[in-house]
Amino acid sequence: MPLQTFTVLDTLKHTVISGRQRAGSLEIFHLRWPVGNGPAYVTLDEALGSHWIEIAESTESGQVSQIKIINHSEHMIFLMAGEHLVGCKQNRVLNSSIMVPPKAEMPLPVTCVERGRWGYSSRAFSSAGTSSYYGLRAMMSGQAHKSYRSSGMPISDQREVWGEVSRKLAATGSPSRSDAMQDVYQNYATKLKELEEKLPAPTDCNAAVFVVAGVVAGSDFFDKKETLQKLWTKLIRSCSLDALEQPSQTVTSTSADDISTWLERSTKAAQEPFPSPGLGQDVRIEGVDVLGASLVLNDHPIHMELFHRTAPVPGL
Repeated sequence: MPLQTFTVLDTLKHTVISGRQRAGSLEIFHLRWPVGNGPAYVTLDEALGSHWIEIAESTESGQVSQIKIINHSEHMIFLMAGEHLVGCKQNRVLNSSIMVPPKAEMPLPVTCVERGRWGYSSRAFSSAGTSSYYGLRAMMSGQAHKSYRSSGMPISDQREVWGEVSRKLAATGSPSRSDAMQDVYQNYATKLKELEEKLPAPTDCNAAVFVVAGVVAGSDFFDKKETLQKLWTKLIRSCSLDALEQPSQTVTSTSADDISTWLERSTKAAQEPFPSPGLGQDVRIEGVDVLGASLVLNDHPIHMELFHRTAPVPGL
């Protein structure tokens, strides 16, 4: 089947801001994204909890940039870009949003976020309950777009990712014997839990824009409000990790008009579709002050991530 361009950004023109939350330097705007419910699927954590899937190293010797998933179930499994897997020879994060077919085994493009370990701690990966923080997700989104153009796969720049994780560890004063991103989450577990309690999951929307110190850090859009609720804790922890570096006393409030203006500008960004490693298309998005991607299955957007682009992305 030929690859078709789907104008996923047109859906932003009818997106409505329905609510707002704030805690310290972190602001969250709730959105209603009018794409309608699509096909049935389950999330990574649901599938792992039900023992429907196995995720392991691609071979016994392992490969840094690739692991494998085996789906034993009749369900499609939605994996969100940035979701964090721990165990096996080193911790990894997912490079892009992927829909895994039922009853299938397939490779997953991933990036290491634990530079100092290469040896088995378990034979299978488990969920860390976290994802890449938005600053790292934005970096990797741009790198994946560049890699799609050169290799047809969403691959990151491993050295740059290691460098960014090391910077985050230093910036947050987080000791880590293996330079592991997960150690930042563990070291700040109490603070992150406090923010989670102050920022409960909304029930009336399926998307959100996360603002840190007055600047859009990122946004996530899902076709189902239930998916946002299931992934809410990971998203809150992600943006909270970025907010740790920003003093709340210097922050002015962001208005709903500011968010609407950014979304309106985002509709003018360029879209470039690529075959996803799983089902559907991975539509890459790049504009003057936005970059991101959308997983589209049969012309139905499942997930879209958008980030505020503060500087040119190399290769784009």
